[in-house]
Amino acid sequence: MIRKNASQKIDNSTRNYIYTGYLTAIFGGILGLVIGWDLMRKKRTLSTGEKIFSYSLMDRQHGARILILAIICFILLLTLTIIALDS
Repeated sequence: MIRKNASQKIDNSTRNYIYTGYLTAIFGGILGLVIGWDLMRKKRTLSTGEKIFSYSLMDRQHGARILILAIICFILLLTLTIIALDS
């Protein structure tokens, strides 16, 4: 049996945050942009004054993907809306 360290545990709230980010990004929502940016950039300050990322490298990579997907879907949705209004 393989044991996981505390650093390898998956936080359910982070997982749900990532799922919500992907879901809102697909529908072209601004919330997807915000979640992607937050996952990529959020930092916290340790008691020593050192600033570190709040999320793991994998979570930050998901944040980058969410951000890119949200931008693409937002532009696509905006384009389709403009086309629909013109016709």
